[in-house]
Amino acid sequence: MPQSSVAANRDALSTIELFPQDEDWSLQTMRLLAQVAVGGSDLFECARTAARIGRTSTDGELWQKEWSRTAQEVAAAAEAALAEGNITTARRAFMRSCGYWRHSEFFLNSDDPRRELAYTTGTANFQRAVELSDGLIERIKVPFEGITMDGYIVRPDNSGKRRPTVLFLGGADSWAEELYFMGGTEFPSRDMNVVMVDTPGRGSSLRFKKLFSRPDYEVPVAAVLDFLEQRDDVDADRIGVAGVSFGGYYAPRAAAFEPRIKAVAAWCGTWSILTDFYEFYPPLQQQLQWLSGSKDDAEAREKLAAFTLDGVAEKLSIPVYVMHGTDDIIMDIAGARRFIDALTTKDVTVDIYDGAGSLHCSYDYFSVATARLADWFLHKLDAGHPGA
Repeated sequence: MPQSSVAANRDALSTIELFPQDEDWSLQTMRLLAQVAVGGSDLFECARTAARIGRTSTDGELWQKEWSRTAQEVAAAAEAALAEGNITTARRAFMRSCGYWRHSEFFLNSDDPRRELAYTTGTANFQRAVELSDGLIERIKVPFEGITMDGYIVRPDNSGKRRPTVLFLGGADSWAEELYFMGGTEFPSRDMNVVMVDTPGRGSSLRFKKLFSRPDYEVPVAAVLDFLEQRDDVDADRIGVAGVSFGGYYAPRAAAFEPRIKAVAAWCGTWSILTDFYEFYPPLQQQLQWLSGSKDDAEAREKLAAFTLDGVAEKLSIPVYVMHGTDDIIMDIAGARRFIDALTTKDVTVDIYDGAGSLHCSYDYFSVATARLADWFLHKLDAGHPGA
């Protein structure tokens, strides 16, 4: 039985609910608020947007209108700052604008043209910020099956030093750009690189290249590792993979079959995407149908049944870290516990957050959870390494 570190803090449970009238609106906005500390949003810009929407309305059109309005206003402020030569101010505003665009499209149908508009405009703003990052954030294109997967590598500095590197895999709806606010500051501040790529079923690969998700996720991950091995600033002997939300399946699956991965983290553990996600949280069923390339519910169920760690978990022989919250309404904690019980590797760390951090992806304990994740990788990737 793996050893567990259980973070229990029930007395400290508190959340910021700008939309008490709708649980999903509230949860997704806490996701955005969690990124305030790392520049993904601003608390008062969010509060003003929420005030325009109100605390009784459940009108999705109003949601899209007001969040996109904020995204445009913040982007305009970025342009004005840039015109005045205020590079840092412009970079930060472009990044926040990206977050608001992503938030505006979350509840739209997958075929709504405004979803593509939000994506293209939001990512373009993030890329404007990248251009102002003095080279610390670099756009990359990873060759894969005749096309390329778009992404970024974030480094602590421009020295070219060979460093441990963590590939961060997003979930069912995250953009590679959003992952910057989940690890793009924490890992580099600990002298590690972090890489975010639109792998199958996500971001530009899904929207524009019809690269749908797949159960054998070690295949696209291997392509990313092939790419990283060619870089002088990546230590190929110290590569870790982290997956958030749906990525809690992607990362362990890839690590079980890819020997170049030396440590793996599931930020939301799972056992079966079909039962622990698709059936557990119906509001995202259309999203999961889209990312799996399914035409309807029946086809999605058939495809997603293959996304299971049954027969996979016991193949992991490297350090494993599992994070999950007891109040997660999106991914069933029972799947995380089943995954943990199936692990046979001797090096297992488990954080079951009860109270603070108990929401999906620990949005309400974000600064602590992201720091713990980065610290864990720092210790595991440096352990036993000469000169570490």
